[in-house]
Amino acid sequence: MLDSQKDKPLRPPFLVNVLSSEKRNVGQTTKPPLLVSDETNPSSAPIPLFPASYRTRKGDILIARPDDLDFLISELSVGRLNEIHEWLMIVGRPMQPRALHLQRIKLREVCPTEQMDLHLTWSPRRIFIKPIPRFLLDVGFWNEHLCGDPGLYGCALGFLRSYTALIEHESDFWIARDAHLLPEEITWSKWVELVGQLLNCRNLTDINKRYVYGELRLGRLNMIYRFRLGKVRGYLSSCTTYGDFFRDNVNSLITLFAYTTIVLSAMQVGLGTNYAQDNDALERASYGFAIFSILAPLLAVVVIFALLIVLVVYNLIATLRYRRKRFTEPKTNE
Repeated sequence: MLDSQKDKPLRPPFLVNVLSSEKRNVGQTTKPPLLVSDETNPSSAPIPLFPASYRTRKGDILIARPDDLDFLISELSVGRLNEIHEWLMIVGRPMQPRALHLQRIKLREVCPTEQMDLHLTWSPRRIFIKPIPRFLLDVGFWNEHLCGDPGLYGCALGFLRSYTALIEHESDFWIARDAHLLPEEITWSKWVELVGQLLNCRNLTDINKRYVYGELRLGRLNMIYRFRLGKVRGYLSSCTTYGDFFRDNVNSLITLFAYTTIVLSAMQVGLGTNYAQDNDALERASYGFAIFSILAPLLAVVVIFALLIVLVVYNLIATLRYRRKRFTEPKTNE
């Protein structure tokens, strides 16, 4: 029974073509068009299904083509999250993401990102969400390029199903439109029809395991990447300059200094009482903590500067390696 299900060919998870009024048969294998017309403005130029270009791992800028596997991987892959899947239990809950109106209630800014592995990652005041690419809303593209690749199929299906949770009500739909998460030609009625078909899709076992979890806390992803995988920059560094790095750590140092000041003041008051005058243990503790409060900030500053030097050296080495790889290896996929 299970073997027969595994051998069953993959099919598109929806039938409705939300980018046009034409409906297609799920079983057809017609190649997807490179352009789609805007029915809301018939006189306008056709809208491309694919991005203008994409960036390879080497940093080359190439034309985005549907038959380019590297392009599809760059658009859909969540390999960085699958690499640490066993740690995701401390990063997020195994549940669907909250709707967009609830993100607003939590005062989170919706930040569009084109990186699939940043989709639904969040920090205290923002959440990253990948806009739906037009080609993922084309049935022909699924038949031609995704149904034959279970890995890409699972990533694309999990991504689309995450939107069924993000856009539940019409208010969510308009928030998504304002944030440019949806193509402009999609209407609310077409979206409702699409969601109905996505939720009726029975290929849930084919969804990429990343989408077992919904929203992922970015700070914890950074910690896992730094301490578990040894990635100095973490998953997504929030520091864009060395000044930002120094300022963020100095803020933590100021908090530590304020706490030690409060403790020292309390000890000073305690030692002034009659009860504490003959208490040798309290006197030794106060003396030890006084020495600690003098040395700890100095040591912390030394550690911060040491980390800053390590970061500078790391970035320099990474830049030299990238330069050597960029200009010595022959270019491919052109």
